[in-house]
Amino acid sequence: MMTSMRRSVLGWIGLGLLALAAFALIIIDIGQSALGLGGRRGEAGEALATVGDQAVTEGEFVRRLLRAVEQERQRTPTLTQADFVRGGGAELVFEQLVAGKALERFGARHGVIASDRMVDGEIASIPAAQVAGRFDEATFRRLLAQQRLSEAEVRQGIAEDLVRRQLVAPVARGAYVPKAMAEAYAALLLEVREGELAVVPVEAMPDPGAPGEAALAAFWQANRRQFTVPERRGFRFARIAPDRLAEGVTVTPQEVEAFYRRNIARYGGEELREMNQVVLPSREEAARFVAEVRGGTPFAKAAAARGLTQRDIALGLTSRGVLAEDTSEGVAAAAFRTPAGQITNPVEGPLGFHVVEVVSIRPARPLPLRSVAAQIEKEIFDEKVQARVTDVINAAEDRLEAGEPLARIAADLGLAVEEVPPVTADGLRLTEDFELAFETRQLVDQAFGLEPGEGPQVVEEERGRFALIELGEVRPAETIPLAAIRDRVAAAWRADARRRAAETLARQMAEKASAGEPLDALARAARLPPVRRFSVRRLELTEAAGRGQAIPPPILMLLNTPAGQARAIPVPGGGAVAVVRTVRVTPGRLSDQPGLAEALRQSLARETALETSELFVRAVERAVGTVRRPEVLEGVKRRLAGVPADG
Repeated sequence: MMTSMRRSVLGWIGLGLLALAAFALIIIDIGQSALGLGGRRGEAGEALATVGDQAVTEGEFVRRLLRAVEQERQRTPTLTQADFVRGGGAELVFEQLVAGKALERFGARHGVIASDRMVDGEIASIPAAQVAGRFDEATFRRLLAQQRLSEAEVRQGIAEDLVRRQLVAPVARGAYVPKAMAEAYAALLLEVREGELAVVPVEAMPDPGAPGEAALAAFWQANRRQFTVPERRGFRFARIAPDRLAEGVTVTPQEVEAFYRRNIARYGGEELREMNQVVLPSREEAARFVAEVRGGTPFAKAAAARGLTQRDIALGLTSRGVLAEDTSEGVAAAAFRTPAGQITNPVEGPLGFHVVEVVSIRPARPLPLRSVAAQIEKEIFDEKVQARVTDVINAAEDRLEAGEPLARIAADLGLAVEEVPPVTADGLRLTEDFELAFETRQLVDQAFGLEPGEGPQVVEEERGRFALIELGEVRPAETIPLAAIRDRVAAAWRADARRRAAETLARQMAEKASAGEPLDALARAARLPPVRRFSVRRLELTEAAGRGQAIPPPILMLLNTPAGQARAIPVPGGGAVAVVRTVRVTPGRLSDQPGLAEALRQSLARETALETSELFVRAVERAVGTVRRPEVLEGVKRRLAGVPADG
């Protein structure tokens, strides 16, 4: 679970996050607040922490956590909100939120800013706003409309993240790992361990019989959490279904043709030029650069002599309008009247004196309207449907603000209301036999993200799909009475007694094996399955773990047990206890894989960079004054996971 989330608070900061996921990050903090998600109370709720003069509120924490669950569920569809919280996701989200606020405050205090040009560049790099690899204004506007965001909100969110990047990235650049350290780690990875494994099945232990009343009651009392039903919530909801709102939406040929003409550049109707550019501080320096290139020096080589890489100078395929927007009309005019293979004279722009090389020219070759008409028609259709969805959401939110009941609003808007009985955060309901059975997954996370007593509100069920939701009955966590589940508790007592007996036998075998008795003889004497022998190398296990494969605990135990010694460890699932003995340890030889040490050094350097950056963030938190309230966070986590307050 949560394979994409690093334990470090810098998992989201990374060292190049914004170009990869700018839109997603903005939506986390802006999109839901713009939609009213998380309740009309906005940022209400107790403060989980204070960062300088800002509070990390329960409302913003819950909104960000819900978005994190949604993003992680794209990789793990069966993930529930409770799974996410129990797996440590809540702590990750909280620490990321605190770190982000601290960096913002620190940047503001020390004058670290993001220019408009920097923000423009990040917007242009958003993959979801591109068509055929290039930024498309119409697509960007459609994304804003779908998420009900203003351009100002998006720009503000990007600017804040750019400030964070400017603060953190320089700290990581100086990370260095010595060659000797990498070689020591590489030798450890190449080490081979041979071991033997004996398994003590729990079912092989003698039946302890029926427990007495006192033993049964004591076991039930000591394991109340095992027999406790988590908090359950009932709710009602009405989906705002785009499919239904699409009824009656039409697109005329005239609309298709008008869209085509407005966006002719998207369909090859505009000349594009592949270009390189240098910007130099003075006209004299720019003139010397032009003289060098026209004298036979390649453009890239002349640029390299001034410390510029190909990445620094490349403009790629660019239209005149885009170039004018990025530089100036004068620079664009000069570049688009220069033949292919030639360079412009120096042209003064906002950042200095520009010299542009025209590498190649792609003439305007517009696709015929008939070949793209279907695509355009669908795009216009989707925009109209999205506009209807937005209108319905706005109307619903206005009426909710006025205090109207969900049922009346849904009826007036033609939405069907559905009821969900009280369920846990995992979507389970309690049956008459006191068993938890699956009921539903729909909108359960959103229901557990609401505060009891809040009125109905609009929430996002999944990307682009919304619903009205109202919390109903909230049943606190409750322990099932012993009398109602006596047989179940008795079975659990017997299983626990057998498990403890298996653990005792395994520990005794491990002690004897460590003292020199053969493990296979001990297994035969206890009438256990035959001992298995195996060998492992740390490198293969590390590679398997990197692919997301789980390493069995007995294998990990072998890696941490000295030669000749044995240890006992439970097998995952609780069905057995393993006894692991290390027979032989063969040191690794770097000559077996000559390139491993260098590859490991580079990997360790990256990790060191992240760790160094994290230490910097912690120092920033102290500098701006950060106070966490773990007891408040714990309470919110319990509610989100549906666990009892005393669990």
